[in-house]
Amino acid sequence: MATIYKDGEFVEENWTRVDVDTGTAVEGDGLVSQTLFLENAEVYLARAGKTAVLVEAGDNVELLKPYLDRLAYVAVDFPSFADGRGFSAARVLREQIGFEGDIRAAGKYILDQVPLARRCGVSSFEISKPEVLKALKAGEWPEVTKYLQPVGTVDEIPVGTRPWARRSHRDVAVAAE
Repeated sequence: MATIYKDGEFVEENWTRVDVDTGTAVEGDGLVSQTLFLENAEVYLARAGKTAVLVEAGDNVELLKPYLDRLAYVAVDFPSFADGRGFSAARVLREQIGFEGDIRAAGKYILDQVPLARRCGVSSFEISKPEVLKALKAGEWPEVTKYLQPVGTVDEIPVGTRPWARRSHRDVAVAAE
């Protein structure tokens, strides 16, 4: 069982992680690495259960484009809180490929990265760290309101004379009446 955080709600899901040994013979809903999936994509998609793909750091997500409309979700691995390739993979899926389905963060991200991942197109989070689960259940959301890298999926306000500087609409002061 994995705890998933999506749209402010927590749910428990049970997906089988597919490995080389289980391969296409896995029963039920299966999460398969992009490398394994691309070796037998049509076989994985024809199984009785749902199929999701795990994009690992360094994978070329553009190779998934022909299959995206048939996947339950795409999980993006964050192998370390210091590895930003998960953010890049999510942005490519959302902004360049136009994937509208669920992009799920998985791995070793920290709480401070959750709002930034949302900004990059991540729509759900598989929570493996107890401290992240505890903070989200307590309502913590470490929002960043000023950015130095614009994204195409969020409506933001330019700041100053630097074309890349942005701020969130939530950062705009509201006049008291």
